[in-house]
Amino acid sequence: MADHAEYKRILRERMERWRVFHERKDPGDLMVYAGWDRAASLECFLCNRLFDRPVDKVLDPRNVPAMIAEYVEQFRGYFNAAARHDDDFVPEALVYWGIGGINAAMAGGEPFHDGTTSWLEPELPWEEIEHLRFDPGNKWVQFALNINKALWRLWDEDFHVLAFLHRSPLDAANGVRGNALFEEMYTNPAAVHRLIDWCVDWQLAIEQFLADNDGRSCPPGWGTAVWNNWLPDRGVFVNGDPVGLISREMALEFEQPYTARLFAGTGGGFYHNHTIGLYQTDMVARTPGTLVQFFVDDPRQPTASWALLEMPEMREKMVAASLDTPIGLWAGPERLDELLDIMRHGRFVLGLGFGEDTPHHEIDEIIAKCRRAGNLG
Repeated sequence: MADHAEYKRILRERMERWRVFHERKDPGDLMVYAGWDRAASLECFLCNRLFDRPVDKVLDPRNVPAMIAEYVEQFRGYFNAAARHDDDFVPEALVYWGIGGINAAMAGGEPFHDGTTSWLEPELPWEEIEHLRFDPGNKWVQFALNINKALWRLWDEDFHVLAFLHRSPLDAANGVRGNALFEEMYTNPAAVHRLIDWCVDWQLAIEQFLADNDGRSCPPGWGTAVWNNWLPDRGVFVNGDPVGLISREMALEFEQPYTARLFAGTGGGFYHNHTIGLYQTDMVARTPGTLVQFFVDDPRQPTASWALLEMPEMREKMVAASLDTPIGLWAGPERLDELLDIMRHGRFVLGLGFGEDTPHHEIDEIIAKCRRAGNLG
């Protein structure tokens, strides 16, 4: 059983391993953690609240501190689970309540909430898009600010905060304009470029606004985290879904330079990709400022681990790309020895998935095997 002090010691040890990992470029560097269910999800907590209760009451700044105190109490109830294995698991409070919340913060409007996410498609006409500005008074921007304030008031060197979850600039532009954007990349590219560029401006503005006003109290070097991965100070998350839906040429024109500008203006980025976008692996890896490219497996597509094991050309591309930017992926214990033999040639973040009934000692043994296969101990 880990008490608060022991948990904080373990957390700092993990942060130091991550710090070394981000500073190196050595083949064979490997970070590993087991399972998703070892921390309380702020995303799930907020989505449930916005579904179960009147939205205006949830957003009321008088109610946010008590709501977040309840969440932090839940989070601290997971200390033993978070510390259970000798791995690189770094839990975080991710300030996000569904993709509709991002769109509403950027362009206004009222998202639909279903308890698991939120949705809003403004599909604004170009005439309205031209008048968009970052609005610190937008109620969803204020909601993000008030959540961050409440988290930092309760912080005790025992968690990390991701202040806001971003769509990649191209994905954010898709959220504002709608799917017509993809046709207009051919028919009206100048307007599309202006919108994507504005999305970067907005993203940099909210990052600065939160940093200036949320009262964050962590020391330099504390960093942030996303999906159990530790990131250096001011690191951000981007949802890169469109990169798997467009050509290489269009990605180089409309995606890469704008994501690079966002990362240059922050502390670098965690790039969320899907396995439908495996063909863009090397392009994403070479986007300046990318800290981790993390793959989520899609239905009816090869998983990232399958691509490494069974697709020789893709394996070569992924391993080479990982030396530019480490690649994160999920895998089960099956064929793990083969997978580790491949990973020794690149730089990877390995999330291990197990059945609910897998004994803890078996998980510990598999984590130890992964440790022995990597350079970082």
